[in-house]
Amino acid sequence: MEFYLSKIINFFINPLHILFIIILIQLFIIFFIESKKLVFFFFKFFLILFLFFSYIPLSNFLLSKIEDYIQPSKYPTQQLTGVVVLGGSFETGLESKERNQVFLNSFAERLTKALEIYKKNPKVLILFSGYSNKIKPTGWNESDMAKKFFLDQGVRFENLIFENKSRNTFENIKYSKDIIANYKGTWGLITSANHMPRSYYAFKKQGLILEPISVDYKTGTSLIFWINFDIEKGLINWKLILHEIVGISYYKITGKI
Repeated sequence: MEFYLSKIINFFINPLHILFIIILIQLFIIFFIESKKLVFFFFKFFLILFLFFSYIPLSNFLLSKIEDYIQPSKYPTQQLTGVVVLGGSFETGLESKERNQVFLNSFAERLTKALEIYKKNPKVLILFSGYSNKIKPTGWNESDMAKKFFLDQGVRFENLIFENKSRNTFENIKYSKDIIANYKGTWGLITSANHMPRSYYAFKKQGLILEPISVDYKTGTSLIFWINFDIEKGLINWKLILHEIVGISYYKITGKI
């Protein structure tokens, strides 16, 4: 139930969907209510939100605060027992299975970072956690695709562990914690920088202190000129910001962090 609820909430907090819903409301008013005041009101509302989502300095500032909230670990990668790689780096599994190729998305650095650590530390264990975040998954699941990716890149099978039940962040932790507990030593946590605060503290709540290894940064460190509008980048930034704000709030309310 929680999984499906998160999908519904994520749909309605997606800034692109918010703008689209406002347009639909305007069309409904034009064709069925014929109220010029309401049409003008929602037009102004749409324009304000469009400019708000487009204004990069604000979204970039907020997103950078989330990404930098947990500082990356300085623990030597050569001394890690293992790393937990959270899922989310793949496109649909159906085409991957049909083409016998792994299709990666913009979060692929979660995988390549694990590969980088493996090359520096060939003894490291790679625990990939993820089944699918799709409502009706088809084709390969994420663990299947991760297995193909790592094996194709030369990682030894004995270094790989797959947790193939989880469909969200909390389930990543729920199904991974016992696996991690079976191995003594220090483990790293690999996930996107914007996702790290929620993931790190959720693991900590379960008694696991992992070394944070943040990847997939969407912001830099240089200042952005205060007059800067970009609707495409803005929508991406706000989608990540709203997703994490709602996710962190829900986890706090439900005692997961």
